[in-house]
Amino acid sequence: MAIRVERSEHTSWIIVDRQEAGNSLGYRDLQELTQAINAECSSGSTATVAITGAGEKFFITGIDLKETAEAQSEEDAWRLMYDGLGGFCRAAFNCRKPVIAAVNGYALGAGFEVLYAADLAYAVKWAKFGLPPLRYGMVPPASSTIGMLLGMPKVISYLVLTGDLITAEEAARYGIINGVVDGVEQLRSTVEEVSAKIAEAEPEAVAAARALMAEAKMQALSDKGLRTLAAFTARPVVRERVLQFLNRKRA
Repeated sequence: MAIRVERSEHTSWIIVDRQEAGNSLGYRDLQELTQAINAECSSGSTATVAITGAGEKFFITGIDLKETAEAQSEEDAWRLMYDGLGGFCRAAFNCRKPVIAAVNGYALGAGFEVLYAADLAYAVKWAKFGLPPLRYGMVPPASSTIGMLLGMPKVISYLVLTGDLITAEEAARYGIINGVVDGVEQLRSTVEEVSAKIAEAEPEAVAAARALMAEAKMQALSDKGLRTLAAFTARPVVRERVLQFLNRKRA
């Protein structure tokens, strides 16, 4: 399984472990991730849910491009993007517990979009953030709709339109993440410290406050971004561009 769960005193750690694929997510991986989030969010054993990647290079680098290239019909694209990615997003938004993104490396595409569903985010100093979907002819669903709720509007617009990457320090400066740490051990300890602080608050009040904040983001997203992404993914130009990129990687 590509998704595994570890629990500490205050934190449910959901770990994406597809390092051979850059911790990218296929449909089955997204289903596993959604199931893990639903289970940990309904459990009373921890105060927060943290999402991170295995290793020290990749957080989540987007939807698996091989599956993207195979989504040649709108039905295939809908299943992958709306049901798969959208199912994960809805599970994260509906979580009763605060969700923390622990960014241990590259956060690209869907990995960047995770930051919208998360309430808090911390990153190692070598992490990179970016939104390459337009380069393939796709549309980033959350960044193009509720992006202004995450960071400086002009910065989000630049990332969406250019596909350029920014550093962890820049992401913190622009308000996209809460802070930067030196390494993965410090990343984990920082998240644990924050989780311990959240655990001191009354759980029902935390859930209510978290629900109000998530509702504002969900209303702004309103599924329109995911519907647009699914429609654009099925276009032949997307398959052509994705295959060109994959072929260059093999060369």
